[in-house]
Amino acid sequence: MKRKILVPLDGSPFAERVLAFVRHLAPPKTSELLLVHVSQPSSYYAVPVPDMLHTVDITHWQEQAANYLKRIQEEWQAEGYEVTSVLSEGDIASNICDVADAQGADLIAMTTHGRSGIEKWVLGSVADRVVRTASQPVFLVRPQAEQTPSKPIERILVPLDGSRLAEQALPAAVELAQANGSEVWLLQSVEFPEYWGEEYAGMHSLPSMLSTEEQEEEARQYLLQVGKGLSNSKISAQIFVTTGHAASAISDVVADNEIDLIVMSTHGRSGLSRWVFGSVAEKVVRLAECPVLLIRSHQSDLPQQEDQNAATAA
Repeated sequence: MKRKILVPLDGSPFAERVLAFVRHLAPPKTSELLLVHVSQPSSYYAVPVPDMLHTVDITHWQEQAANYLKRIQEEWQAEGYEVTSVLSEGDIASNICDVADAQGADLIAMTTHGRSGIEKWVLGSVADRVVRTASQPVFLVRPQAEQTPSKPIERILVPLDGSRLAEQALPAAVELAQANGSEVWLLQSVEFPEYWGEEYAGMHSLPSMLSTEEQEEEARQYLLQVGKGLSNSKISAQIFVTTGHAASAISDVVADNEIDLIVMSTHGRSGLSRWVFGSVAEKVVRLAECPVLLIRSHQSDLPQQEDQNAATAA
C-alpha cells in the first residue's frame, strides 16, 4: 500500500519548499502525493472601494489555483509519483484536516510560513492549527532557502522524556532511519522545577528530587535501553543526555551536530523529566533549524496499566 502524503500549497515558493523533502520521506514507488489548495471565497466576493463595493468574479481565482496545482502535479508525475490535486474552499486549517481524513492521508507535510501566494495564507497560524487538530503526523519545514536538502537524512533526533507516550515517536523514526540508512540520536534533557513552567505553578509539594548526577545517570540508562532496542533493528543509535529546558536543549543539539530531522511526540507525561510535549513541540518548531516530524501520541495506544498510571500522574 502506498503512503499518501498531503501537501498544502498556497501558490507561494515558500509553501512549495516542503516538496523538496518529500523525496527523502518517501520515494515514488511507495508514495502518493495529495496536493491541496484551499481558497477563501469570502475574501473575493467584495472588495471595498470609495463609496461602493465592487463585486469580484472568483472564477478567475479558481482557474488560477487549478492551473497552479496542475503545473505542480505534472512536475511530480514526471518523477514517477502518483499525484492527486484537490481544490477546496473555506477555513484553511479545517479544510486541510478534513481533506486529510476524507482522502485517507497518512502524513501532512507543510512549511510553517508562506507569502505572496494566490491566497496569501498566513501559514504560521495555519500550521499551528493543523498540528493541534490533525489526526495524522505532521511534517513541518521552515522555509529558509538554505533548508533545501542536498543530502539524504543522515541523523534523526528523537527527544524522549522517559514516558511511553513520548516513545510513540520511535516507530516513525525507525522507519525513516531504515529507509535512509540514518543514525538515530536519542536525547533526554533532565529538567528541574525552575524549567517546568506554569503547568507546575502552585503545586504545594514537589516530588522528591534526585541529585543532578543521579537523574542524568537514570536518563542515560533509560536511553541505553531504548538504544539497545534500535540496535536489534540494525539501526545505529547515539544517546545524548543534557540538563536544562527541553526545547532549548533540542535546538542546541540540532545546531551543534548537523541533525537533519527531529521526530518527536506532541505529548508526554510522567516521564523522568516531566516534559509537557505540547508546549515543547511548539517551541521546537520555532527554534530548530531542521524539519520536525510531529507524531500525535495517544494514551489509548498504551497498555492498560500504564495508561492508568499516566492519567494518575497527570
